[in-house]
Amino acid sequence: MISEYQGLKLDQFQIEAIEAINDQYSVIVSAPTGTGKTLVADYLVAKSIREKKRIIYTAPIKALSNQKFKDFTKQFGEGTVGIMTGDVVMNPAAPLLIMTTEIFRNQVITNDEELHRVSYVIFDEIHWLNDEDRGTVWEESIILAPPHIKILGLSATIANAAELKDWIENIRQETVVLVEEHRRIVPLEYYYFTQETGFIDYENLIKFYDQKLKSSNKSNAPLFTLTTHTDLVKSIEKQFLPTLYFVFSRKQCAEKAHELASLKNYLTPEQSAKIKELFLSQFGFEDTWSPSTRGLFRVCRKGIGYHHAGLLPLQKSVVEDLFLSRMISVLYCTETFSVGINYPVKAVCFDSLNKYDGRNFRPLANHEFFQMSGRAGRRGIDDKGYSFAIADLNYFHKEPPIQFDIKQLEPLTSQFRLSYNTVLNLLATLSPEQIEIYFQKSFAAHSYLVTAQKIEEEIILLHTESLQAKKHLCEHVGSYKCPIYYYPKLKELERLRKAYDKLDPRGRNKIFGRQMHRKIRKWEKTLRASPKKCAKKQNELCKTHAEVWYKLEGKLSGLKNQLASLPDYHTFHQEFMRKKSQLEQIGYLEKDQILTRGELARHIYVQELLVTELIYAGIPEQMDDDQLNALISCIDYESKRNDFFQKTECVDFSPMKDILSYIQSICGPESVRFDPRVAVITYFWSNGSPFSDVRQLCTLDEGDIIAVFRRTIDLLRQMREAVNDPNLRERLTACMKKIDRDEASILELY
Repeated sequence: MISEYQGLKLDQFQIEAIEAINDQYSVIVSAPTGTGKTLVADYLVAKSIREKKRIIYTAPIKALSNQKFKDFTKQFGEGTVGIMTGDVVMNPAAPLLIMTTEIFRNQVITNDEELHRVSYVIFDEIHWLNDEDRGTVWEESIILAPPHIKILGLSATIANAAELKDWIENIRQETVVLVEEHRRIVPLEYYYFTQETGFIDYENLIKFYDQKLKSSNKSNAPLFTLTTHTDLVKSIEKQFLPTLYFVFSRKQCAEKAHELASLKNYLTPEQSAKIKELFLSQFGFEDTWSPSTRGLFRVCRKGIGYHHAGLLPLQKSVVEDLFLSRMISVLYCTETFSVGINYPVKAVCFDSLNKYDGRNFRPLANHEFFQMSGRAGRRGIDDKGYSFAIADLNYFHKEPPIQFDIKQLEPLTSQFRLSYNTVLNLLATLSPEQIEIYFQKSFAAHSYLVTAQKIEEEIILLHTESLQAKKHLCEHVGSYKCPIYYYPKLKELERLRKAYDKLDPRGRNKIFGRQMHRKIRKWEKTLRASPKKCAKKQNELCKTHAEVWYKLEGKLSGLKNQLASLPDYHTFHQEFMRKKSQLEQIGYLEKDQILTRGELARHIYVQELLVTELIYAGIPEQMDDDQLNALISCIDYESKRNDFFQKTECVDFSPMKDILSYIQSICGPESVRFDPRVAVITYFWSNGSPFSDVRQLCTLDEGDIIAVFRRTIDLLRQMREAVNDPNLRERLTACMKKIDRDEASILELY
């Protein structure tokens, strides 16, 4: 039995997981953030490479994919590791291939031959199956992964890990070993913080609030002193650094870092000099630095940093390297910094316990809070980890501080959605019977069966109790022939008559008066015959048991409605048939036979209908390379709050309007997305403009501009792989190269 790995003494859950891997089982590891799940994956990777077996490592975000690529390349050498993240493709034939889960899904749904040699797939952060926008990708990947490929799923603690394990066992017809660890190696302590209380637990925070409220003089002035991020940092800097300070706003990440840097410096002059050397080596001469790089340097040289998706890739990389080398003591960051990337700290801070999720401001979910807090506590360095959250008691009456409970984690739920691409690929690779089974295999269908079974069991139990209660009641229970039901209704009728009698003729003529009159007439008719008198004993029995029976029947009715509203696999099959009919109408299918348009669309994974139609309409031939790049960038852009682009006439969008109208007339308004505003930045970038000029054309963060260019490259590659025309393929490669330069360069192998 293995007890050590890479000089580390293994914990029991790691030993169990590694033994299951050695026995060739699929494994799910659910453990708190920071307990050492990654070591299990590292062991499997090393074992596979040693045994000359191919392995795939999938991750939910590119930052995590890039980090794993760097780490594994250092460990195993460049020739052994490859990466595929849509915009980056390097060494795709390597024995260890790092990729985003989307890429793996695209491989399994098209039956990619490259999968024949793969022995294991690692799903890092498998609980992303719960993600509203991208959960379908995980679900499809697990359902369609070939049987010969074993699965290692790594997850933070999840409430229904056993249900996830049962689902995978059921659909893959194999034994799956679930390894759960609930104990943290480095225990975590959770505190709220205000300037007046210092570090305090939830119960004492509420007591403090109540006492202050009782002793207040009811003036209009704020009752509680405002607490800022600098107050919290000053309170923890002697004992609890380094810290990750979570701020759910990119802009505030930078602003708070600069505010702290104006007050504090955590580095020696020698350390600051080293940081300047690093910036010079990465960004060139100081007089060529962009304003954003200068701003980042001003805080980094004082041991303070910020990290969010709006930074340039190189800026993020520099911050990560500085943080890993312990040159940054306080890092202001957004939530993505907590996903998978191994950056443990002594403490984690929260500026707020509410976040904007792209739609609304909402409280953090339990699993989000514990995922982020889990970064606190460095194994082998700290005896404890600490989580501190600022509480604004002035808003307590509107929004009390959240009390998080690790025992109340939200269960994973299916987010299964059906795309046109999935419909086409299912028809291309599966028989009608297999497609039916595919929907039955969804986690949604499995969850339906589990939930339905629980509800049905509860219905049976309540029905038995209801029958027991009804035994004591006569046959008129629940009707107006029952005195218990009749007389309260009669009193209600009398009250309604009195209210109606008080109305003047004008009031009786109004809508509400006429409605009262109709109700009175209806009830008079229903209550015309008085019920027979019951025996005294029966009356007492009814009074005792009728209320119980009514409550039980109410619960039963609610459960039956809940059962009826649960989506089962038939829901997905109906959606499949609807989308299939639409694909037939627009000429992608003919009696389950995929036509040339459909064949192209099944290899496009973003806006597949729109991309296919613009290719078949000959739009690429009507544009030069820069215009085509600009047009393609409009297809996969998701607008952000308050974004703004300068208007330009660089591209003629009139042909696209006809295509959009055509698709929407058959498939509905939500079937396509197209934002022509973004074209301006891609056009000028493709045309050779410097990044400093492109930045002036919009209000996007620099990192978001780069993301537009990289998504454009990704979509151009998909188009290149999908089309058969060699001239068009060559041209699309040339288009990609025009965008893949300077700040947007992704060092791609074409």
